[in-house]
Amino acid sequence: MPSKAPVPAIRITNLRVKRRADGRVAYYWEVPSKDRARGCPLINEALGTELPAAVGRAQTLNAQLTAWRRGEDGGRAIKPGSVAWLFRAVEKHPRFTKTAPATQRAYLQGFRLIEAFVTKAGFQFGEAPAKDVKERHVDRLYEALQWVEERDDQGRVTKRRRLATANAAMRAARRAWSIAKRAGWVDGNPFSTMGLEQTGGNTRPASRAEMERFVKKSDEMGRPSMGTAAMLAFELCQREGDVIGTISWTDYRPGIEIRVRQHKTGEMVWVPLSDEHGALFPGLITRMDATPRRGTLIVMRDVADRRRRAFLPYKVDHFRHLFREIADAAGLPKELTFMAFRHGGLTELGDAGATDQELMSHSGHRSRQTLSVYTRPSRQQALNAARKRRALRSAESG
Repeated sequence: MPSKAPVPAIRITNLRVKRRADGRVAYYWEVPSKDRARGCPLINEALGTELPAAVGRAQTLNAQLTAWRRGEDGGRAIKPGSVAWLFRAVEKHPRFTKTAPATQRAYLQGFRLIEAFVTKAGFQFGEAPAKDVKERHVDRLYEALQWVEERDDQGRVTKRRRLATANAAMRAARRAWSIAKRAGWVDGNPFSTMGLEQTGGNTRPASRAEMERFVKKSDEMGRPSMGTAAMLAFELCQREGDVIGTISWTDYRPGIEIRVRQHKTGEMVWVPLSDEHGALFPGLITRMDATPRRGTLIVMRDVADRRRRAFLPYKVDHFRHLFREIADAAGLPKELTFMAFRHGGLTELGDAGATDQELMSHSGHRSRQTLSVYTRPSRQQALNAARKRRALRSAESG
């Protein structure tokens, strides 16, 4: 077990120091929330455990951030016809500007990540002529973006996989090339037929018992809003971003229905709360009725801000940190994330025999392919299928 090194005091803007689970001190560069809200394309970066290298990279990123704030393009000249030029042209195209803001931000992060990648030849991928990008180049790029090197306290270099980040970048590029092809800037789309390795299998669905244990511990720790968030995610099968940043009191009709306009896709989802036989989610309805209305959103912090003297919405980092603290206190597995509540709700619906169309109307997914990432075959579903086959055989023999 490595000894815990002291956490140094760093006064470089946007450079954060954190102690990892293994006890080592690591460095991170983070985009200020005000710049992220304005659409800054830069992304948070893990800078490893070596201070000199982290400081150097942080200074470079701060310079890029300053250039972006000034309306410059990172101090680099964009070569016409290059990958970077294509991305800038796409960013101004109506097919891109009409995309949901959250999706635009995700695409922009992917564009910048691809542009900055340094090839074995020593130049940035963004400098390459867009028309010369072939499928073999894309495959190598995808493989390289999945891995990032980190150096530990003993100077040993290890590689950490970031598959989700690489997948997001490839999807962003696929969309950019699609727009560029229709506009006549390129002849084909080398990103269109590549197979992306699925990441959803790494998320284990939470069971209803685990959700209820989390809710109970949230209440015991004086954080009932966290329990409410868990119930909304599990029962309504909604994303973390919508649970803490979208669902408002105006969307809630007590005992009748609750609606969610999903920030990622723009889809409007209506979830009924009762039918002619009574409440469909009695536990959730009881909790909603007992929840104080502290602002526009349903899920608000449980402690008022000292300076503003008001209850504020959750920021993502704070919410996730608090989730982990409560989950650990409840004795839940380390691999269980907040996303697992949504997965668990969808799995429970599948166990109940809901069709794909019924699942999609509940969760807001646009395609069965995307839905398959969140729903996992289970023993109950296999049992349901076997029972349906037995019923069919009985009907035919009868």
